[in-house]
Amino acid sequence: MKPNLSFQKGKPTIIAALHLPPSPASGHPAAVGIKESTDFALANAAKAVKVDIPALYIQDLGDFPINPHVQPDTIARLSVIGAAVRREFPDLALGVCLMAHAAKEPLAIADAIQAQFVRIKVYVGAMVRAEGLLEGCAHQAISYRHQLQADDIKIFADVYDRTGQPLGRMPIEDEARQALVMGRADGVILTGLNVNESQEMLKAVDKAQLGQPLILGGGANVNNLAQFAELCNGIIVSSAFKTTTGWTREAMTAEWDLDRMRAFMDVWNHL
Repeated sequence: MKPNLSFQKGKPTIIAALHLPPSPASGHPAAVGIKESTDFALANAAKAVKVDIPALYIQDLGDFPINPHVQPDTIARLSVIGAAVRREFPDLALGVCLMAHAAKEPLAIADAIQAQFVRIKVYVGAMVRAEGLLEGCAHQAISYRHQLQADDIKIFADVYDRTGQPLGRMPIEDEARQALVMGRADGVILTGLNVNESQEMLKAVDKAQLGQPLILGGGANVNNLAQFAELCNGIIVSSAFKTTTGWTREAMTAEWDLDRMRAFMDVWNHL
């Protein structure tokens, strides 16, 4: 039986975003092999379990520049790593997020490794990102999930992901409605360029009463966790667990620090 992934406001579910080291195929100077990447994932997942974080997802964040299309080696690599995490930590809710824009591939990996969810960055509408113009893939995602007979895999859709600029921008609550109602996503992920913008986005969508989980995509730390807890059902965290922070290559794939994780979860435990 798969681990349960539930959400509530006031005590949001913490989801750790595990950013994997660069792969050899990326040509990145810091690339490591599959054994090293798997060891990295298992070591950090063990820290998450130790501090009682219930869920995490794996992501190929180190493979810059982003390929406009998911490559076969990425599918193979994340499947191997994800399967190892699933075997080692069967009670951990597991997810998949790919840097390259895709619907089928993250769902295929999630199905293969018995994961509970995927995160898709451009689900409805269109966005301009570093790799070019990306269009929503809701129909493809829902259709392929059904084809896999994997309707229990939840789709968490970003609305105005901060790594790009939307085309034909709409009010955030209308875009969330498109993702949740028309796109049948199981939850939306909201992330502003700063703490205030994230809070305003969450408030606006919450007011629309769309009936699905609202998840903060980033920016939470020990100082603002209590503020965000009243606005959302889930919080994705990675940077707050690291001693190396900021939008740098080193920070993106740095290991988690157990003391920082404990401090964050201590605040969560006292919400």
